[in-house]
Amino acid sequence: MRNDYLYIDNDEALAQFCAALSQARYCAIDTEFIRESTYYAELALIQIGSGEHFACIDPLAINDFTPFAELLAKPDLLKLFHSCSQDLEILYQKFGSVPTPVFDTQLAAAVLGYNHQISYADLVQQVCDVQLEKKHTRANWMRRPLSQDELDYAMDDVRYLLTVYEHLSKQLQTNRRGSWMEKDLRALTDPAKYEVDLSQVWKRLKGVQKLKGEKLLIAAHLCRWREELAQRQNRPRRWIAKDDTLIEIARQKPASEADLSSIPELQEKTIRRHGAELLAIVARATNTDASEWPQHDKINSLDKQQLALGDCLMALCRVIAEENEIALATLVVRKDIDNLILNSKSSRLTQGWRFTMAGEKLLEFIHGQTAISVADDKLQLEPR
Repeated sequence: MRNDYLYIDNDEALAQFCAALSQARYCAIDTEFIRESTYYAELALIQIGSGEHFACIDPLAINDFTPFAELLAKPDLLKLFHSCSQDLEILYQKFGSVPTPVFDTQLAAAVLGYNHQISYADLVQQVCDVQLEKKHTRANWMRRPLSQDELDYAMDDVRYLLTVYEHLSKQLQTNRRGSWMEKDLRALTDPAKYEVDLSQVWKRLKGVQKLKGEKLLIAAHLCRWREELAQRQNRPRRWIAKDDTLIEIARQKPASEADLSSIPELQEKTIRRHGAELLAIVARATNTDASEWPQHDKINSLDKQQLALGDCLMALCRVIAEENEIALATLVVRKDIDNLILNSKSSRLTQGWRFTMAGEKLLEFIHGQTAISVADDKLQLEPR
C-alpha cells in the first residue's frame, strides 16, 4: 500500500489539489474508462501528478470540475501523456476542450528510435528499469469502491511517466529533435480530430465497397441515421443496427414493412422501433438525383516506373532510418511511399517529424534535385 498520492472524491479537495499543481511546469496524466455499453466513453478515473503532488481523481463523485478544466487549459503547464489520442478524446468529450499544450512520450520515443509504437510498460522498463504489474488491466474501473491495489496500479501510469518524460526530453535536446514533434503535437490538440464527420461515417461501414450508386447512397444515409441515434441515446452503434444489417437494407431497398420483415438480419424490435424511419431513408435516397450519389475514393495504382521509383525511395528510407537510429517501420511503410509518389497529402512523409527526417529528402529526389550515388558500399544522396 502506498500513501504518496491523494484519492480525491469531493469538489473542495479537487480545487485544493489543482491550486497546488498549477505551480508546476509539467504534469503527467492518464485516464481509466469504460466503453462497452455506451457510445461515448465513460470516464472512470483520472490519475495526475507532478513533483510532490499526485492524485487519483474520482470523476463519479465530483460535481464541479471547473478547477481541473482550467488546469488542463493552462498554457504554461505542459500535460504529459503516453499514446494520448484516447485520453484527449475522452477529456474533450467530458470538458469541451482539448488539453493543451501536450507531450506524448510514445511519439517522442518514436522520434528517438525506440521500438515501433512502444508500450508504456516497455518504455518504463527501458528508462526506469522497473517492471510494471499487469494484473489489473481488465479491472472494472466503474466499480466502487476500488481497492487500494487497483489504485496503486493505476497511479503507476503517471508515477513513472514523469521520469520517462525527463529522460526523453534530454535525449530530444541532445539529438536536436524536439522541433520535429511540434506539428504532430499541435495536430493532437486540434478539436476536429475528435469530432465525428457524419457525412463520412459510411466509409467505415464493413462491406460498403460492394455497393455503388443508389444503394451506396442508402447505406450512407443509414450510417448517418445510426450514428446520430447512437450519439443521442449514448449507445454503441452496433446495438442499434449491425453493419451487415445496414448493408442488406441498402442492397434490398425495402419499400414496405413487409419488405423489412423479409430481411433476416433485421430484428423485429428494430422494425418496431425504427421501421418507419428506415423506409423513409430508403425512399428519400431512391428519389435523389444520380448527381448526388456518393463515390468511393478513387484508388490510384502505380505503374511499373512508379513501382521502381517506390523501391528506390524505400531503399533511401532504410538508409535514413539507419542513420537516425530509428526502426524503418516507425519511419515509413510502403503505403506512405506510394502516397508520396501519387502526390497525396495523406502520406505521413509530408507531415511532422517524418517530413523533417525523410520526406523532404525524398521529394528532392523525386523532383530531380538530388541523385543516388554509392560510396563505401552505401547509398547516399548528392545534389545534381
